[in-house]
Amino acid sequence: MSIDVETHVAHHGHKTGHNWVDMVVAFSALFISVVSLGVAILHGHTMESMANANARLVAANSWPFLSYGAGTNTVDGVTSIHMRVHNTGVGPAKVESAELVWKGVAYRGGTEFLSACCGHDPALLDFDSDLLSNMVLRAGLNIEFLGFKKSTNPAVFAALQRAILSRDLQLNVCYCSIFDECWKSNLTTLSLKPEQVQACVRPKVPFDQGLLDQNI
Repeated sequence: MSIDVETHVAHHGHKTGHNWVDMVVAFSALFISVVSLGVAILHGHTMESMANANARLVAANSWPFLSYGAGTNTVDGVTSIHMRVHNTGVGPAKVESAELVWKGVAYRGGTEFLSACCGHDPALLDFDSDLLSNMVLRAGLNIEFLGFKKSTNPAVFAALQRAILSRDLQLNVCYCSIFDECWKSNLTTLSLKPEQVQACVRPKVPFDQGLLDQNI
């Protein structure tokens, strides 16, 4: 009785019979693999750089920048002082908070501020005022948050003319882009470098003309 035993022979890569040729082929394959890996890594870094550049471009195209503007003008013979905030950036600004400070004291509305800076009678509401915080200001537009006519009270008008450009005046505003990148700045310093912050913090005495809930 005979038993046939099937044997399996392992197949090895084809060799040329020349050692140096086999080594060249092996090193060539290794070199091609390394080059391919390098190209893949470089491509990944290139795509990441392009993505970061695109993100910066989008952010730049939506960047708001708020600035303070104040002065006098005469229309139809009526001379007035206007205090404004301009968005001179390229994207809309969400004005999260505003604080109007005169000689170290914050005031919540135009009545209190005019009384402190300029001797205005707080019982009178003969001036123009508007909400500044909790507003969205599109690029190229402005908010006139306080206005006063010379004919109303020349003495108060003259005092306000001095106050709007005084170092005793601060207008601290915090605002964000549509991507919630936020900045805060004292706009009266006319700085081109507002401080970037993680989020806006509501001041203890917000300049909101008394229209917003203080407990928010």
